[in-house]
Amino acid sequence: MLRTALALLPPILSLPGLCAAVLQVDQPVYDFGRVTAGYVVQHAFRLINAGDELLRFLRPPQTSCGCTYAPLPVTELPPGGEVELVVTLDTTGYDGKRIAKHVDLFTNAPGARRVRLTLREPAEYAAGHLLGAVNIPFPELEPKLAPLPRNIPLYLYDANGGELPAAIEACSALGFTAVRGLAGGAAGWLASLGELFWVGQDPGGEPATAQGGLILPPEDLAREYVVVLDLRPREDYRAGHLPGAIPISLGELAAFSGQLPRPRGEARLLLWCVDEEGEAACRAARLLREMGFPDAACVIGGLGQWRLLFGEALLIPSSRSRF
Repeated sequence: MLRTALALLPPILSLPGLCAAVLQVDQPVYDFGRVTAGYVVQHAFRLINAGDELLRFLRPPQTSCGCTYAPLPVTELPPGGEVELVVTLDTTGYDGKRIAKHVDLFTNAPGARRVRLTLREPAEYAAGHLLGAVNIPFPELEPKLAPLPRNIPLYLYDANGGELPAAIEACSALGFTAVRGLAGGAAGWLASLGELFWVGQDPGGEPATAQGGLILPPEDLAREYVVVLDLRPREDYRAGHLPGAIPISLGELAAFSGQLPRPRGEARLLLWCVDEEGEAACRAARLLREMGFPDAACVIGGLGQWRLLFGEALLIPSSRSRF
């Protein structure tokens, strides 16, 4: 059995008042669920020209492998026009694997010259992910990253590194200036470091080859791997918390620490503890150091001092994002 999904990266819409073609996709994320290896599965994406000029498809859709077939029946869409793109996936040879495939569309729409259909979805994250990582499917990058300051460091990874160049490009287009991708994605991390800082199952698969100054070896990230622990009541956490912070109480700390991976080699696990005033967080940091985590620390003065210095920057309500 295998699990896969189709997702579409929504285009950046043109500015109001400008005449332009605008490509929209109805229900951009579709999960195939679990299928028997060898089955052929299909899904029809509804493509809509929501703009006021002619939408042109500049060339046939480009698929990432021969197992995916996506014939586009038209080359143009008038304003208000729509068409179905039927994507077919042959799962032969993928027994027991989670796969990540995609289809690229090329259009004349401003800000959406290339639109990506991605065969991957949140179930993969739930099965296994890096400790403290935040799951954002490719189609949701723009709305989910909107609350973040543009100078914040972003470290991206996917199933095998194949989608990282496009994801880095998308984040850069949104104005983020410190974006890095993890070489080989999840597969690259597990191949290099095993289950260090990994939570859940090994998704399997081979790391793809990606090069460039924005691609980071897993060992570099592991040298100072940061996890934020939020000691406040759950309602305060939901009202606004640091991205990726894990909610926890002092009473849960011993059990939680027993599940934490122990760093090895040059790897360091930096556990940053926060609360509202600093008292519980610093107590938690002392307990963690006694439990064998020498790099546990607390934010002096807690988030109260944070707000005096930075306002609400990086404190994201749970209702607004996956953070």
